[in-house]
Amino acid sequence: MKLLVTAATFVALISPCPVVAQPREPIKEIGTKCLETILRDCKVLTAGYINSDQGYHDGEPMLAWQTQSGVTFQDGVIGGFVLFQYTAGKWVVADSGFDGWRFSPPRLNEAGLVHIAGYTGGTGAYNVDRLYQWRDRDHAVYREGLQRVDMNAWYETTEMALPEGLEIWKGVQYEFEDPWSGMIARTRLWRPDDANCCPTGGSAVIIFQIEDDRLVVAEILYFARGR
Repeated sequence: MKLLVTAATFVALISPCPVVAQPREPIKEIGTKCLETILRDCKVLTAGYINSDQGYHDGEPMLAWQTQSGVTFQDGVIGGFVLFQYTAGKWVVADSGFDGWRFSPPRLNEAGLVHIAGYTGGTGAYNVDRLYQWRDRDHAVYREGLQRVDMNAWYETTEMALPEGLEIWKGVQYEFEDPWSGMIARTRLWRPDDANCCPTGGSAVIIFQIEDDRLVVAEILYFARGR
């Protein structure tokens, strides 16, 4: 996953996210100093702001982020992210994570979903993505708070739905930005005797929907491939 921007140019990163605005009270040193981190020797990789109301109003609700790289005693070199929300006239931490090798800047789609792509180190490049949506207490679309969406429960359902002898061995590529394709993930498929590097089982597109704040499988499109 290629990082799109350095800390020195973090304000320009927001494109192609659909909405961009500078808050009235920027977070001090967001582009140069790791904030709310557990990492040692931490460096800011990307940082910036997203206006969640299509840019019609400058102020709140609004999000800010940092992606970071550093070291922990347990995991060695690792990455992290911190997501801030501007509410009630101040910045608060909405969420953070330090369980991946790298995280991408958050992307906001027209339906109000906020996606932070992330992956682990090693050949598996397993997903540590985060997904959020603006919700109120009655689960209607609202612009005052973020609700995290469970992205893990769908794996077991997908494994059972695949043709016999085909499996997902590595992380998938989530796509939430395109309103025409909806919420999907793309993945290659492995047969039991495949090498880890070289799947021969074709590929699949997994189509999702959100139920009870969980990502669930609505349909799987399977594309076979001969040996």
